[in-house]
Amino acid sequence: MLAIQTQHFWQLLETRGEGRVLVIDGGGSTKCALVGGNLAQSTQNMGWAGIVVNGYIKDVDKINACDIGARALGSNPMKSNKKAVGDKHVSICIAGTLIRDGEWLYTDSDGILILKSGTT
Repeated sequence: MLAIQTQHFWQLLETRGEGRVLVIDGGGSTKCALVGGNLAQSTQNMGWAGIVVNGYIKDVDKINACDIGARALGSNPMKSNKKAVGDKHVSICIAGTLIRDGEWLYTDSDGILILKSGTT
């Protein structure tokens, strides 16, 4: 799992995901979508296993058609302004739960489980 804040994920898509999950902290904002179908497709193409967004997404049907896991607080058709601000490799608090860079995330339709190390 790689935890980042805001728009740094565009830079990260130039690197191979190697099965990791990208966690994006949008501060829980409902104003616009931080991830859309094109970004999800690029994430899949670069070998990421999934995306978790502390914010909203758009193009839900296109994202669901991708071969990655995606979880967000909701959907909003408005796209975001792309600004390269924020930090990479940081701890992120989502709904009172601290997610640290390097932790393992497991997800299904009921929610997300966070572990300090991977299990099989």
